[in-house]
Order: sequence, then C-alpha cells, then structure tokens
Amino acid sequence: MKGKRIVLTADRSLMTNYRGNFLYGFIACGPYEVLPEWVFDKVFCPSVETNKETGEAKVAQVGLRRVESALLQGYKRDEIIIGQPEYIEKCIGSETKVVGINVMDPLGMAPVTTTMSPEKLSYVAMKFKRLCAKVIQLKKQYNFHVVVGGNGAWELAKSDRMRIHGIDTVVVGEADELALDLFHELEGGNAPELMHCFVKNIQNIPLIQGPTVNSLIEAMRGCGRGCDFCDVNKRSKKDLPLERLQYEAKINLDYGFDSIWLHSDEMFLYGCDNKDFQPNYDAIVDLWKGLKSLGARFVATTHMTFSAVCADPKLLKDISQINQMGNEKWLATNLGIETVSEQLVKKHLGVKTKPFSTNEWGWVVREGAKILNENHWFPAATLIIGWPDETPEDTQVTIDLIDDFKHTGMRGLVAPLLYQDFNEKNSMHFGNLNEAQFTLFWRCWEHNLRVINDIIPIIIRNKSFGPPMKVIMYGMIKAGTWAIMRYLRGLCKELFNGRLPDEIISHYSMSRSVTAPAYTK
Repeated sequence: MKGKRIVLTADRSLMTNYRGNFLYGFIACGPYEVLPEWVFDKVFCPSVETNKETGEAKVAQVGLRRVESALLQGYKRDEIIIGQPEYIEKCIGSETKVVGINVMDPLGMAPVTTTMSPEKLSYVAMKFKRLCAKVIQLKKQYNFHVVVGGNGAWELAKSDRMRIHGIDTVVVGEADELALDLFHELEGGNAPELMHCFVKNIQNIPLIQGPTVNSLIEAMRGCGRGCDFCDVNKRSKKDLPLERLQYEAKINLDYGFDSIWLHSDEMFLYGCDNKDFQPNYDAIVDLWKGLKSLGARFVATTHMTFSAVCADPKLLKDISQINQMGNEKWLATNLGIETVSEQLVKKHLGVKTKPFSTNEWGWVVREGAKILNENHWFPAATLIIGWPDETPEDTQVTIDLIDDFKHTGMRGLVAPLLYQDFNEKNSMHFGNLNEAQFTLFWRCWEHNLRVINDIIPIIIRNKSFGPPMKVIMYGMIKAGTWAIMRYLRGLCKELFNGRLPDEIISHYSMSRSVTAPAYTK
C-alpha cells in the first residue's frame, strides 16, 4: 500500500461535529470508564463524514486546515490527506513521510479534564492513546516521522513522553509560517525535537481550503488581557479581516453547515486598539452583519468576557437582533469568572476587568450575566479553585457570588475547575480541597442542577435528534449532573471525616450582595 506522502489527523474525540453543539465536546473530558464508548461515539460525538474507502475526513479542525493550506504552498494536492483516525491505516503506506497530529488535551492534563476525570483516564486521553498505538505500529512498518502540534502540545513537550507516544517533534505555538519548512525538515530527518513558534505577520496565516468542525473559523488569535494562568497570553492579538472570514465561512456554508461559529479568545476585543479595552462597536456589528448576510442561520462565538459585555450592553443587544434571537432561540458562549476575590483578581487576572477596575469585578460578573440573559445568551462560565495563594476568605467571596446567582435566577452553567500549573508544580487536586473550596464546588453544582432544565432544550436542540432521542438525551444529562453531585457527596465524607455536605456548607452560607456604580461610556 502506497499511502499519502503527508498525513494529517487528530484523535477521535476531535474528529466530530459534536452534533452541532460544542458543549458536547466537554464530554470527552469525562472518565472513559463511566460512559459507554458507543454512547460517546454514536449519541454525543459521532464521527465527521468520512470516505471509508480512502480514510479521508471531509471535515476537520480549523488548525489542521491551516496546516494543510500551509503545506499546499509546497506540496501537491494529492500528496496530502486529512485522515479520520479510525481509518488511518488506509491513509498511511510506503510513500508516507510525515504524519502530523493535532492535539487538544492529549494526556488529560488541562483544567476541565483533571476536574471531570480525577485520577481516571478521560475519553480525550484514551482516544489519543489509541491513535498513538495505531501510529506506532504503522511507523514500525513504514518508517515515517511524527510531529504533534495544537493547543495541548505542551503536555507532550518532554522527551520521555514523546518516546512513549512515538513522537519525533513537538510544536508549541503557531506553526502557520513554519509548517512547510518544518515538514521538509521532517522528511529529511533534520527537524528539532521541540519548537516554540508564533506567527509574526497576519498575512502569513493561510486561508483554509476545506470545511471545518461545526463551521468554526478563527476570527482572531490571542487576547491581550494578560491573565497569568492562561496559555493564550503567549500569543499577540491578531484580528482576521472580514473579507477573509467571509471566504472561509462560505466554504462551510457551501459544504452544508447552516450557521457560523467564530473562534476567539475574547470576541468583543475584535477590532479593539485602545488601551481601555472598550469594544469596537462598529467593527463587531459589521462583522456580524457581513457574515449573517451570507445566509447563515446565526453567527455565534466561542468566548466573550463579562467586562466587555458590561462595557457596551448595546453591542450585545444589537448582535442578538442581527441573529434574530428570542425566547425560542438562545445561544451559549464561554466566559471566565475565575474568582471575584479582589486580591486574587489583582494578582492573577491581568487586565481582564478593563474598562472597569479590579474592585468592580464582582459587580461586573453579576451585571454581565444579567445582560447576557436579557439578550438570550446562556453564559457557560468557569471558576478556578485552589489558587496557590488562595485563602478561605478569598473563596468565600466567590461562594457569595454563586449564592447571588440563585437569588437573581441567572440562567447559565458555572464550571468550577481545579487550578492547573503549566509547570506541573502547584496544581490543585481534589484531595487538597479545604472546607471553603469544597463548599464553592458544591454550590456551583447545586446551581447547575437548578438551571439544567432551562439549558437542556438548548443542548438537545438539533435537527438530527428525533423525539425519542431527545427524551433519552434529557435523561442522560440529568443523570450525569446527579452523578457529579453523588461523587461530591462521597468526596465530602472522604475529606472531612465522614461529614456530609450540609454540615460543611452551612458555615459558608452568608450571602452578601456586591454593588458598584453603573459604568457609562
């Protein structure tokens, strides 16, 4: 078998459209032993459309599409294939020189995975492990080189981990400018073991040439907020022009997707060039109008910040109107709360609060959640528990925030995550939780259990689900939430000498409202 000269792929947890809902991607962070694999593969995360004769994936992550486009500047079209991992042996053969693998969280070390799968093998890690086992066997037969890149590449950037997984080179950062030279070096056996690289010129980011998972396209890279726990800060902020985005969106719409998802690390900083981090209203509204005009049912985005939402409530209202959102049409987006302790905010969150001050952050989060809900957006918000310098008093302030969400009826999920150190020295573990931190964890999941009925209709809203499947999905999501509460109840007994959650959290139930003066432009 000849195979293709260059084979690009990713593990099976990434080769899916998540049934049109990126929230299903979080299921891959859960423990492999809890959810039957057929449920993961068939119900929540079915494979992207694949040519089963050649193994070619018809849809791929935008990162793989970028690398593919960069390589097409020096390789012929028929020398490159993006392979679906379950059919990877159909793509690889005697003429294969390089296999490139895109990774998100290959060893399950990211905060969501370590929180959802404590001391257990997660789906994302299992799927990567399975792909590597295949590639290693094929490598012994055909003697090609293996390179890994993507957001989770840092987890593999150690010689022993590379050796175990059959990897020759790890690329940390953005490979757009160097991909072609790197693959030539890999073919010649001259590539370095580890590379750190970042794009210097936005013009060197190549246009994608094929459809992407869930019609996701990059609106921007980087953030500029400066949070010290976030790897995104290693990249400078770059906004991709509307004309480029329209070209890439049309590829996805022509393929058959009916909506457009914009990937960003802070969507409301698109077009922003002021030091106050005031959103550029005109640039963002023009972006939404320009993409919606292509015929998309809606234009959504992966990430916002509460501070930008509060800085210009009219902006969120107007893009919601462009999307024709209403009571029957809500969208979800990710936002970071992280903490509302003023001393932790000042130390760790950089300028995440701008254009507001750090002591207004608690009010900003509360007001931002209110504005999002009023405009038919469900916030999926993250918290970080177990900062190295966190005190019980710091934790209490964030507990009060969650209590306030109950009183205000906030509709949205709050995901408490254990602090993870990229240097792997000060990471938090469940066994180290103190009473205040456990209470915050418990309060977050009490909140999620309370609002899940509001959110499930959004989660299961999908043309590929018939009524029976929607009923099944509803039951599985509810059961999953209850299972988390059951786990936390058992953890409480283990950590605190057999005491139950009610005995622990009763000491941390004094809710205090936080107010701040309204912000005016």
